[in-house]
Amino acid sequence: MNLFVYGTLRSTYDNPMAQLLRQNARLIGHGYVPGRLFDLGWYPGATYEPDSPFRVWGDVFALTNSTILTQLDDYEGDEYARVDVPVQVCDTQVRCQMVTI
Repeated sequence: MNLFVYGTLRSTYDNPMAQLLRQNARLIGHGYVPGRLFDLGWYPGATYEPDSPFRVWGDVFALTNSTILTQLDDYEGDEYARVDVPVQVCDTQVRCQMVTI
């Protein structure tokens, strides 16, 4: 399963949950989805909007251990929902799970 992350779980962050993700996944690359990014305080939230002219940039990971999804969902919180989205990575679309607000 592939996971698209756009906030504190990105590969450039060094918090414990970002480290856990890197230990249980392989970075495929950087990409984007059409949608909008929102500032929710100390963390961002995003929407997936197929017809949006705006882009949400993030990282695509291939999970090597899908059991960490429960921990990641707990970290993300109840205001998010995970959805299946097409992520543009270079010249290719990759199906991924993404959390949205």
